[in-house]
Amino acid sequence: MLKKPEPLKPGDRVALAAPSSPVSPLVLETSIASINFLGLEPVIMPSCHMRHGYLSGPDRQRADDINKSFADPSIKGIFCLRGGFGATRLLPLLDYPMIRQNPKAFIGYSDITALHTAFNQLCGFITFHGPMPNTSYSRMASYSLDSLKQNLFSSRPPGMVINPDCQPLKAVYPGTAQGMITGGNLSLLQGTLGSPYEVDTKGKILFLEDVGERPYRLDKALTALSLAGKFRDCAGVILGTFTECEEPAADTVPPNTRITGSSLTIREIIDEVIRPWGKPTISNFRAGHVDPQSTIPLGIEACFDTSSMSLRFG
Repeated sequence: MLKKPEPLKPGDRVALAAPSSPVSPLVLETSIASINFLGLEPVIMPSCHMRHGYLSGPDRQRADDINKSFADPSIKGIFCLRGGFGATRLLPLLDYPMIRQNPKAFIGYSDITALHTAFNQLCGFITFHGPMPNTSYSRMASYSLDSLKQNLFSSRPPGMVINPDCQPLKAVYPGTAQGMITGGNLSLLQGTLGSPYEVDTKGKILFLEDVGERPYRLDKALTALSLAGKFRDCAGVILGTFTECEEPAADTVPPNTRITGSSLTIREIIDEVIRPWGKPTISNFRAGHVDPQSTIPLGIEACFDTSSMSLRFG
């Protein structure tokens, strides 16, 4: 298990950083209110006010905000403003030796997956795949808020993780798996394959989720991970939510725009790409682009058993 950063305490100063896409002034206000709602003091990094096309400021500025947030001893945690696109462009610009010496609570998901993987593997500490403050913490489902606070404000591991009511875990391939949990957004993991920042799944539990990707694109991404040996090497797979990823109905899209007259379902793709590897696999874990959602301490030891449909972090 990787080192867990010191838990946050009420009154702590935490950075609001924008490593990916920009937000409007109104959404920034919502994000500041979210940090205040947790009883923390927000420190607004310059990129939160910037816009560079579809990026929240130039690469160097966004990377400097992350580096300075880790280097500043008065800042105890870093909340990513939102996802979108751009975090992968920061990977060569970050000061990993310095960050390794200053582990802090780091929170985000989606595009932020690129930073989670880098900090877990290159800096050796746990990071938190969880809701970002632009969604308004005060309006989140109590399940999501409780999971976030349990992870950020406690030194104890979460223990048994129970899905929200009426959302059972499902077995894809039977068995028991144990190992460090890694992963995040499927598209981001695909995008770093072949780079120094690609995910290492050897002996680990691989968590995957995505949003707004058509089935053939999920197939492409999962097949890329398969060809790269990620399912061969892992101890097990946890599939989160794949929100708005089913093929749209024929009567909801313009004529002649569908690639084929029909599509494989997400479950069929999983059965054809992941299941043949024979690794214990569960699906419908409520984490990713969904509310309510669980916060995942990436880098913690995890285990699951499909016979009891139980999942434990730590």
